[in-house]
Amino acid sequence: MNLETFTSTDSTNQPLTRADIEKLLQEVESTDKLDLSWQNMRGIDLSELDLIGANLSCANLMAANLGETNLSKANLIGTNLCGANLIAVNLSEANLSEADLIGANCIVANLSASNLNRANLSRALLLMANLREATLKHANLSGAYMSRANLLEATLEHANLSGAILKDAYLYEAEKASLINRGIIDLEMVKIVL
Repeated sequence: MNLETFTSTDSTNQPLTRADIEKLLQEVESTDKLDLSWQNMRGIDLSELDLIGANLSCANLMAANLGETNLSKANLIGTNLCGANLIAVNLSEANLSEADLIGANCIVANLSASNLNRANLSRALLLMANLREATLKHANLSGAYMSRANLLEATLEHANLSGAILKDAYLYEAEKASLINRGIIDLEMVKIVL
């Protein structure tokens, strides 16, 4: 479903509303056919919706409420999620490359096997987030709070972790050693999983 012919409930180019999205969801055969790319959804409440595989690339979701939303396998390339509520969101296998998540609240978010290459997660709250097998190459995690995050098998190659808090994060011994050798963490910061 494309929004080229869709008009928002307010024709003055205001952000789309939840009612707009629910109407579009009724019109598509499946959520993976929903195309919300480049749409302004700033501050929208999409909590608890099922948007598996939806295209939200380059959308403005700044300060949106996506708590407990199912966005697994969704396309969020270049999406603005600054300050968004992503508590308990399912973003497993989602593509968030080059997405902007500055200050996003990702407590207990499922980001397993997601693509976060070159994503900006600066100052994001990733407490107990599941980042298992996530790809974070060249990601900006500076100042991110990642206490008790699951980073097992995550790719952190060239990631910026300056000022990130990794207290009790879960890493394999080899991954921990690599971060220590890069001077990113000290010996007491993470839990080792054998």
